[in-house]
Amino acid sequence: MNHIIRSMEIEDLDSILTIEQNLFGKTAWSRNLFLDELSRVPNSRWYQVVVSNKEIIAYVGIAFTGETADIQTIAVAQMYQNHGLGSELLALALAKARETGAKDVFLEVAVENLAAINLYKRFGFTQLTIRPSYYGSGKDAFTMRLVLSDS
Repeated sequence: MNHIIRSMEIEDLDSILTIEQNLFGKTAWSRNLFLDELSRVPNSRWYQVVVSNKEIIAYVGIAFTGETADIQTIAVAQMYQNHGLGSELLALALAKARETGAKDVFLEVAVENLAAINLYKRFGFTQLTIRPSYYGSGKDAFTMRLVLSDS
């Protein structure tokens, strides 16, 4: 699949919000949340989108502060899943985390999202805790961590 990866722009939000709603329903991020995150680029945030045939099909965002980075969001539109885009975006996010000096990368993932959990484990993330009702009533999340090597 031919695609490019570029910085997320405000003009991308309609497409991104459609993906958010399709994938996450009631727990989808709002336009205002994305606007707030984008207002922090490049000082403490980094957001990228994947574009194929002029269509946004995936995105990733991280927050970084000192020696810690947090994967804020990573999503691939349903019809483009299982083509390696999640791995590609995660690898890019981890490279950016290293570039900012992070030693640890954290994320939250829904306990029932086995595909994402398996992806994170393949990259070396380990489960730390369960955050009850992180995504709302009865929707728990795992907090996961990756210790970045110096290499």
